[in-house]
Amino acid sequence: MRAMIFSFLYSLPAAALLSLGPAPEPEAVITDTLSESVLVTSYKQVLPMERIASPVSEIGMAELDSRGISDIKKLSSVVPNLHIPDYGSSMTSSIYLRGFGSRIDNPVVGMYVDDIPVMNKNAYDMELADISSAVLLRGPQSTLYGRNSMCGVLSLETFSPENFHGNRLAVEYGNANTVLARLSLYGSSGIGFSAAYRHTDGFYLNTYNGEHADKSDALNLRMRVWKQLRKDLVFENILSASLTDQGGYPYREYDTATGELAPLAYDDPCGYRRLNVTEGLKFKYMNENWTLSSVTSLQFLADEMQMDQDFTVRSMFTLKQAQLEGALTQELILKPEAGWRKSWWNWQTGFFAFAKYNDMSAPVRFKHDGIQDLILANANSGLQSVFGDAAAFMLQEDEFDISSDFGITTAGAALYHESYFTLGKWTLTAGLRLDYEWAGMDYDSRALVHYNIKLPFMTTGFVPCESVYKGWENSSYLEVMPKISALYDMGSVKLFATFSEGYKSGGFNTQIFSDILQNRLMSAMMEKSPVRLPESGIGADDTVYKPEKSMNAEMGTRFSFSSGRHSFSGTASVYAIMCVDQQITVFPSGNSTGRMMANAGNSRSFGAEAEFAYAFEGFSFSAAYGFCDARFTRYDDGLADYSGNRIPYSPEHTLNARVQYRWDMAGDYFRSITAGAEVSALGKIWWDEANTLSQPFYAVLGADVRGHFKWFDVFLRGENLTDAEYGVFYFKSVGKSFFQMARPLRLTVGLSVSL
Repeated sequence: MRAMIFSFLYSLPAAALLSLGPAPEPEAVITDTLSESVLVTSYKQVLPMERIASPVSEIGMAELDSRGISDIKKLSSVVPNLHIPDYGSSMTSSIYLRGFGSRIDNPVVGMYVDDIPVMNKNAYDMELADISSAVLLRGPQSTLYGRNSMCGVLSLETFSPENFHGNRLAVEYGNANTVLARLSLYGSSGIGFSAAYRHTDGFYLNTYNGEHADKSDALNLRMRVWKQLRKDLVFENILSASLTDQGGYPYREYDTATGELAPLAYDDPCGYRRLNVTEGLKFKYMNENWTLSSVTSLQFLADEMQMDQDFTVRSMFTLKQAQLEGALTQELILKPEAGWRKSWWNWQTGFFAFAKYNDMSAPVRFKHDGIQDLILANANSGLQSVFGDAAAFMLQEDEFDISSDFGITTAGAALYHESYFTLGKWTLTAGLRLDYEWAGMDYDSRALVHYNIKLPFMTTGFVPCESVYKGWENSSYLEVMPKISALYDMGSVKLFATFSEGYKSGGFNTQIFSDILQNRLMSAMMEKSPVRLPESGIGADDTVYKPEKSMNAEMGTRFSFSSGRHSFSGTASVYAIMCVDQQITVFPSGNSTGRMMANAGNSRSFGAEAEFAYAFEGFSFSAAYGFCDARFTRYDDGLADYSGNRIPYSPEHTLNARVQYRWDMAGDYFRSITAGAEVSALGKIWWDEANTLSQPFYAVLGADVRGHFKWFDVFLRGENLTDAEYGVFYFKSVGKSFFQMARPLRLTVGLSVSL
């Protein structure tokens, strides 16, 4: 079944998905209330944004367009202390916020699209087509949103035919033959449709084969239906699909002794393919006493990653990981209306449940050089130390697979409640969530080789050796997450403080099974030898890791002033986070082929954040700054103690500043020109837990100019205009160090039409 789906995924032409029949007749006039403000229609949002007692970053459609924010990675630095590095592929959409993050598995920031949770982090990196608003609530949001929102929640709202009628068309062209085309059709019948296609030839040249490593094609489709079924009942159906086919992983070997980077060069194919489909069904029932909202989703993800895991021209070993995942979610939210709601008390109560199943295959193929370096060299060193150089351990195979198949089932349910008390100028919030989760993993890992041991006194023929590692692991946990907050409203200035807890789900280490089986295979082959290899000590118990938990305390202010034609607004806050059972990516000792997640540390993070915006007639200025000091208070992975060191991959400072000016024209046809420039900067980033390697603070300059006409806009946008060079990712594999460097200077021209 998996093979059939991935055969379809490879061969499906993007253009075929565009042939969906005729579109509904458009309105003659666009009804657009989204461009100038953020319209938030989340079912969970009871309080207005300005009365939430935690920092909130809101970005509307006009700002998303002017900044060229087409995916979540471009939100980095625009939001204080947010860093989403652009590396690897769309699968590696790691998010770091306030010092915490995860390279693999569960994220620290939850993501919702139109109130529907994105259940797999592999699907986070999507084209932001027809996004009317992006709202990031910082700090633990676990009371309302539960698992994997211990640092915040990103909520995206797409155009709805309820409040947007009209047609939009956009085309862009830039460096590396990068092309983007978008089409949106929203009729008055309550049906909206959008499609977006992006292609790039890539920016990173693989010198081994002369081809760009990061060539990419992506297609995104969405259909949204909104109907008022009765006076008291509203229905929405949101169907979205995305198809991604890309190269990736342009990693360059780094010489730690000289500090030099080798050219990008590897011999085996690397890439990532993904098909993601989400069907969302929303109902809202309203009467004079209460409102009951229901959000149901079915989610399907099929993806495959191919990776040359040594990232060199040597034939070492490769990984081909394929997943088929299906998920079902259901949420019910009850809120009071006039008949039940008191003037001083508002509330909401909710129930959330989910179930998902992941059928994963992750075979590691050992090739000639990998067999020689990782298996035979280790075995022969012990053998020859006893019997001399004439002794030899040999394999008949020039290549062999360690196959690993997994069936992972995860299910959970939660009850939550938040109450909001208005006492004069005070708004007090108290919430509690009870969250239960269970997970089970069925694993089957196996390998077959033929080996021969040559000793001075004996020689055997090649004999088969098969190693099988099968079993079942499961875990469950119950989490209780409280939240209390207070906001004092002085009109133009509001003061707030909050305390909340959050957690990130536990899970299983599937990527360590190749190491487990490799060690078991070598031990089995050496049984007939007088030499024994030391056991690695890694077993099935090491594949399970617990949830990561945090406690967050924060206080700050939100302000807004206007005087004549001048307006000022902003937020500022300080926070402290204590984290226990931190999930840290660790590597077994030696030339290991796998990696694993372990609850190896406790940590704390202290920081400050500020956002500021000023506008005067056509002039506007905005800035966002974040400072984060995140350190391990305890670190013990069995190999080293890094207590007191900074947590890697998350920057100490983030900064974004943008200035923009609009010149209004007198004519009706040519309406205005907008020009903007911005700088994004971040650093220092430590690349390892030992704090021996780092990326210094760096800045990237961008600029854009846009002409606004009656029915269309034209624009020119530049990114990384100084062609700055800096590292975006670092890691180690088989004892070697690797970097991915940032993309170079890029220019994009575009046209957008509204009818």
